[in-house]
Amino acid sequence: MKLCLFFYCCLIACSALAESPRLSVVFEHNPPFQTIDEHNKGQGPIIDFAELLIAVAKENADFRAEFNGKPWARIMERDAYHPNILILSISKTPQRVPNFIWLTQVYTGQQYIWKVKGRVDPEGRPLQVAVERNAHKMMSIRHHFGEDNVHKSLNSAQALHALLKGRVDRFVGTVFAVSGKLESLGHNMSELQRLAKFDDTGFASQGLSFALTLDSDEHIEEALRKALQDPKVEQARAKLQKQFEASERQLMAGY
Repeated sequence: MKLCLFFYCCLIACSALAESPRLSVVFEHNPPFQTIDEHNKGQGPIIDFAELLIAVAKENADFRAEFNGKPWARIMERDAYHPNILILSISKTPQRVPNFIWLTQVYTGQQYIWKVKGRVDPEGRPLQVAVERNAHKMMSIRHHFGEDNVHKSLNSAQALHALLKGRVDRFVGTVFAVSGKLESLGHNMSELQRLAKFDDTGFASQGLSFALTLDSDEHIEEALRKALQDPKVEQARAKLQKQFEASERQLMAGY
């Protein structure tokens, strides 16, 4: 009898564990916001904040969470269509608004057009630009530079690397993002020239945000929203945004 009761309790425990929803937290290699190291683990200020958010959310709900670094194209072409996916650092645009559950903003910045300082523009052919696949600014870049002049990269760091190596002539990005990507590539801001603000009217980003995919578990969503109101999380988010803003102001003043 005792043995039967023991197995019955084990079955209940296993069943409860199996029923706990799983949240997949996905992110791309996108310095300076977050990076994927040689062990395929996430690093950086966005990851630190996301880990705090998840930990506090778990205090109010029973769910499992795992962090997965992936190419941005894979996130947008696959993960974005499955429930219980939390996407980090996704640009909120008018086109994307109805396709996700938007939780909180972590950064916003002005986009600029960049070139390598001192490099002469080519004659007799259109300027070439590199951009990551499925970027929020893809449509506006196509409109500005022309469809045939857009080179797609796996991520934004690779797109900037293409500019540095002379495979393309232009790159589009914010001052803070460009600085972080240059540093990750072993370069610095003195190598680039900021030309002009980039007009992305109609596709403009309202900033980098955390977003859940549609049809995600309502208890997970509720727990995350509640966690965002926790004083520890609110303070961490405010500190994160102030750090990003201060760094960008410092870069703008010195460049």
